[in-house]
Amino acid sequence: MSLRDFANKGLEGFDAKNDAISTPQGLPAGKYLVAVEKIGHRVFDSGWDAFGVTFEVAEGEHTGRKENVNISFAETSKSGKPIPDFVLDRNIKFVAKLGALLGVDITGDDFGYDNETDIHDHLSQKLHGQTGKFVNLEIVERPNKKDPSSPFRSYDLEEAEQPEIIDVTENDLPWSDAPTPQEEEAPAEQPELPFD
Repeated sequence: MSLRDFANKGLEGFDAKNDAISTPQGLPAGKYLVAVEKIGHRVFDSGWDAFGVTFEVAEGEHTGRKENVNISFAETSKSGKPIPDFVLDRNIKFVAKLGALLGVDITGDDFGYDNETDIHDHLSQKLHGQTGKFVNLEIVERPNKKDPSSPFRSYDLEEAEQPEIIDVTENDLPWSDAPTPQEEEAPAEQPELPFD
């Protein structure tokens, strides 16, 4: 994409006098077929840590774009206020649903550690190795009264059809040392040719 095309796309619908320059960098709200690219325990410069998943869009207009979902199981905020129960419930259900769609059973015992850092680490280890699988990701936005330029985002997941796994053996590769079918059928000794 040329810079001109990029500018035209970015300026489409942009009110230069009134709209904020900085916009959210994630995917727009909608449903996407995505591959689970990374799962891990993420620690940020601020000291905040989270269980994180990176999804990569597998088809459509946004193919190749990524969405990072970072969720915490901290029970109190930095200021010491309790995290609302609905937030913790939503986060627990997100990980449980992700696990179910990836073939990993997440139970209440997975949240039975002394602190959120241990929970984040445990979940990332338990789901490690499940990358490359497909799910449908739905991103929902709702208005943020305090900062209208940064709407609240929530996520839901649905099962997706997995791609067919192709069974390739060493013999199927062009640089394999295995004899080709033509070589196997060739006579062991070459016949004498009349023009030798």
